[in-house]
Amino acid sequence: MSSEINSSYIPMLEDRLEKLWNRSFDWAAWKKGTLLVLKNAFGEESAYYKQLFKTDYEYSSWSLRDTAGSGDPVKSSCAELLEICIMDLKQKSTNQTLQTGEILKKFLSSETPDQIEAIIKSDVPQFEKEEKIEEILAKQNSKAVLKSFSSLLVALTNKQ
Repeated sequence: MSSEINSSYIPMLEDRLEKLWNRSFDWAAWKKGTLLVLKNAFGEESAYYKQLFKTDYEYSSWSLRDTAGSGDPVKSSCAELLEICIMDLKQKSTNQTLQTGEILKKFLSSETPDQIEAIIKSDVPQFEKEEKIEEILAKQNSKAVLKSFSSLLVALTNKQ
């Protein structure tokens, strides 16, 4: 499946953004860790990954920074890149949620998608969510469940 729309990377990117401004900032360690998150979230061929990969931290003179009056342009550029990545993941996650809901409504009884959505949004562990959703789907027409599942797989793989 495509990791491109996985919103679980959002907290990781927010953490990388926060670490960018830590007092004990280490460029090499930060860049390596952030590239790993970007690679997993978007892939090595993404513009985000490539942009950070080619970014170098050569703007180290405090006098240059003071003269420029803009603080640290490398960090500012990296912060903007991460903010864009976060917005992109949020948008893709929203689109995926809408598409998933549409597919479920197309093939399952009218109240089932709402029940599934309520379970997904609940604060129970993932295994409990899965069990509850399995119980709901077991009550549905098996052909409709298979049709929903195959439509979801096709929709998700088309995102790659």
